[in-house]
Amino acid sequence: MIIENKRIMVIGGTGALGTALTDRWCDNNDVLVFSRNEHKQEDMKRQYPNVLYRIGDVKDKDSILRTMYEFKPEIIVNTAAMKTVWVAQDNPYETILTNIVGHQYLIDCIRECQHQIETLMFISTDKACSPVNVYGMSKGIAEQMYVNFAKAQTDIKVALCRYGNVLDSTGSLIPVFKDIVERGAESLPITNSDMTRFLITLEEAIDLIEWSYESPDSHGKIVVPELQSMKIIDFAKAIAKSLGKEDIKFHKIPIRNGEKLHEEMISSIEYQRVIRASDKYLMIGYERNNEDYNHKPLNSEFYVMDSNEAYEFLVTKGVL
Repeated sequence: MIIENKRIMVIGGTGALGTALTDRWCDNNDVLVFSRNEHKQEDMKRQYPNVLYRIGDVKDKDSILRTMYEFKPEIIVNTAAMKTVWVAQDNPYETILTNIVGHQYLIDCIRECQHQIETLMFISTDKACSPVNVYGMSKGIAEQMYVNFAKAQTDIKVALCRYGNVLDSTGSLIPVFKDIVERGAESLPITNSDMTRFLITLEEAIDLIEWSYESPDSHGKIVVPELQSMKIIDFAKAIAKSLGKEDIKFHKIPIRNGEKLHEEMISSIEYQRVIRASDKYLMIGYERNNEDYNHKPLNSEFYVMDSNEAYEFLVTKGVL
């Protein structure tokens, strides 16, 4: 599916996902990158000179509204977020301002602006499912804000996506592990040998976003993909193997504040609100679709690749 001839405002557009969305869409659309990082905007402008750039912040409602009046977007994608779990834990108020209040400001601007958009897109995370940390809790609340907004819309489509860890995003473990290995370390840090995570590439994430945009059934529903999971230790072994360090050792470090051993994309209770669409799950707000209280959760513990499959997966995805 190709989005063409649209005016697209990418909020948080200098992040990894925002940059990848700009790369995918800028040749066939008018794209505006909205972010607070002037240095990243300068770097992006060298690579994407035909894209428009505006400094602003989701915590500054006026900056959003001014940009909407100026650019008159048809599609708005909000990728802005405080995403690092431990940072969010240590800075809960700042996380609330960005991950909750910022979304409300955007929704308010859409209501108040005399220019009407066509589509609003929100990007969530598996950490919003059964959350145990500030980041996940804030994203779970934001999900409901968009679901509630969608209920009142007849002319604006609201598309939501929830997925796992993005392999090549900002803060990914890939460059961290590579740097440690390349510096000649004899061992890699691992919190728990059983820890698992759902993994998705940036390209797959964008494909999911475009699917949610195009699908006639996705309005106001949280779109969740079918993903496999991987043990973090197998992830680390694969990176070491790709760098010729198959015999590397591991040393244990504490699990960071707010981290889970396993992640869920759909909890047992959430399955009451799920319908299937091809290889996707569509979660219907907070209204039950069935009375199944014992459904197996979509938990990373239960969909784990073995170490050989993990290595081949990372090679196939172009990560190694």
